[in-house]
Amino acid sequence: MSTAPLKQELEAYNESLDSCLKDRFGMTLRTFKTIKALTQLVGAAAGIYAMSLGAAPLASFALIAIIISGPEALEYLIESGGGQA
Repeated sequence: MSTAPLKQELEAYNESLDSCLKDRFGMTLRTFKTIKALTQLVGAAAGIYAMSLGAAPLASFALIAIIISGPEALEYLIESGGGQA
């Protein structure tokens, strides 16, 4: 049973995602990853801020989960071909 090392799998995945992003949206992988990281950071900060203002912890964690999982779902759709324009 021989599989490609993780580094090679990640390189292939990133190249494929970069190609999809460039073809469909005119965006590079670096730009997408930056937007994704910023969105997730803002989502986590918004949830923590909401809790500091007295929001229910479960609602805050739900907000964080939704905001953080959004870019992950988008990346999956782009890579799987669901985001075809």
